Amino acid sequence: MQHGASRTRRTKTDAHDSTKGKPKFVEQREQEVKLNPIKPLNQKQRNYMEMLDTKTVVVATGYAGTSKTFLPTSIAADLLRTNKIKKIIFCRPAISNSKTLGLFSGDKTEKMEVWLSPVIQILRERLGAGGLEVALKREDIVYQPLETVKGSSFNDSWIIVDEAEDLTVDEVKKLITRIGKDSKMIFAGDITQSELKGASGLKWLIDFNARHQLGEHFGFVDFNNTNDIVRSEAVKRFIICLERDARNDKA
Repeated sequence: MQHGASRTRRTKTDAHDSTKGKPKFVEQREQEVKLNPIKPLNQKQRNYMEMLDTKTVVVATGYAGTSKTFLPTSIAADLLRTNKIKKIIFCRPAISNSKTLGLFSGDKTEKMEVWLSPVIQILRERLGAGGLEVALKREDIVYQPLETVKGSSFNDSWIIVDEAEDLTVDEVKKLITRIGKDSKMIFAGDITQSELKGASGLKWLIDFNARHQLGEHFGFVDFNNTNDIVRSEAVKRFIICLERDARNDKA
């Protein structure tokens, strides 16, 4: 039974691959994207989406549940689906107690799905289950460990760096200097949640911009108001109470 299912999946994958670049199918996908547009839920999200459209490096900070990762992942998936970019690259810092990619069981794609689990559902919704499977197997969507970034050049890609509050300063420098032709890099993180013992590279980047005014290629947005939280009322209420405790502890 499993062998039969595998053959079926390969057949579908081959069929999907054969239509990837044909104008008829690209036009169809563009129409599907237009029928299911990504809409901002507040003004700050609208500003963020504009930055994602016009800037090369975008830094999104602030509370959990504000769509810092959801929006760039969804937009990048639509661009990949309509052949406007060639690749989506996900990076995230490995916290000291994290497992490395090699310790997970399964083949390369299955291991990658473990690392991509925070965004898999977003990608599946925008690409469809079959489209996501194809993209992973073709390595149009990849997880890139930070230790392999040095020497790379990212072209025709969106590079989405999640949990960026745990990047070191050196890691931020290495990532930004890898941006190649027709690419964007998005840093998403909550500086208050950094688990680093030293300085957060994300905080360093924000301060660096304040000192030097990096200019038109860089965009910064801070979802620093609890009203920016859109994930759920439960999350919003929980964070409000956490903030109240933090203020009381300082008093």
